[in-house]
Amino acid sequence: MISIKTSLAIKYALRRTRLSKKAIQFNDAIKLSETAVFLMPRMSMEFYLARSVVESLMRYFRRAAIVVTENMRELATYKSEVIVITQSDQSWLGLPSRDLISRLRNEHYDLAFDLTFSDDVFMSYLSRKSDAKVCAGFSKTNGDHFYDLLIKVPENGEMKKAYDSLINTIKMFKEK
Repeated sequence: MISIKTSLAIKYALRRTRLSKKAIQFNDAIKLSETAVFLMPRMSMEFYLARSVVESLMRYFRRAAIVVTENMRELATYKSEVIVITQSDQSWLGLPSRDLISRLRNEHYDLAFDLTFSDDVFMSYLSRKSDAKVCAGFSKTNGDHFYDLLIKVPENGEMKKAYDSLINTIKMFKEK
């Protein structure tokens, strides 16, 4: 059972993202993309598996940033910009603050990857509000409201296969 606060956050996020959906051409948007932001999971098990996605896809982008929480900062050892989420970057509803959203929007990313496998409205909402041309994430509750590119999760729920599917999908577009 979810709390009233979480329920309010979900309803607010869904309402705000419904208005910001845009029509895009996937082939061109992904193939021509030069910048990306990777929103790393806040759960450590997911974080470790998501690292392989970042390592595999970094070579396709001229500039990339990684968004991590404070407690995961030391694990983000990539040759890229690291944006650290602190407690002050979260609103009272548990959604990203306006300041955090503004910081991402000011960087003008072409692709936003929400690498969170579980339902994390904070990261889903942040990916959509980043104003990236294409937002990619895994099929999950309300995922179609947040992402332009939904990656199917295997029926057995195996995270490694889901992350490999994301890597292969992006490679398919970038290596044409």
